[in-house]
This record gives sequence, structure tokens and C-alpha cells, in this order.
Amino acid sequence: MAPRLIELCFQTAGLFEMAVQHRMGLPRHVDRVTLYRTPDATAGPLFAVVTPEAAKGSFDVEVVDRAGVRYLQVKGYRTVVFREDLDAQMFPSVHALMV
Repeated sequence: MAPRLIELCFQTAGLFEMAVQHRMGLPRHVDRVTLYRTPDATAGPLFAVVTPEAAKGSFDVEVVDRAGVRYLQVKGYRTVVFREDLDAQMFPSVHALMV
């Protein structure tokens, strides 16, 4: 598997949760992780794309390269919320990118 790519998904979903939903959580559950390919040293930068699933209270996250080639997908990532009073002003640049 690709633990760093999975962690990238968790961290990026966590930033979304803090900046947009104003809460902080810890990993609780993942429905599925799918590894499509492992990046090599020449792959260049990779990006985590977060899609919130509001009805399910979860996130789907894909790791892709500049061309949109998928490396990893995390489906149904949910957290346990331990703080719900985060100030969006703490994350102005993240908030601007994610909404």
C-alpha cells in the first residue's frame, strides 16, 4: 500500500474540515482504499482532491498528478469530531482554495 498517500488524504480532508466546516476531527473510519499505481521519483507533484459527502458525513479523496492520473483513492473517510468552534480566519488561504 502507500501509507504516505493515505496520510496525504487524511491531512487534506482535515484541512477542508477545519477551514470549511470549522471543526477538527481525528480519523475514525474508511470504507475503502484503492491503490491504482505507485508514484516513482519522476512522477512530479501529486495533489489530493477532496470531495465532501455531506449526506454521509464523510469525504472521498483522490491523489492525482498534474495530468489527472489517479494514484490512490480513499472512499468514505469519516472523523470523530473533538472540536467544533474553529475560527475560519485561522485558515484564510486554505479557505480560499477549498470553497
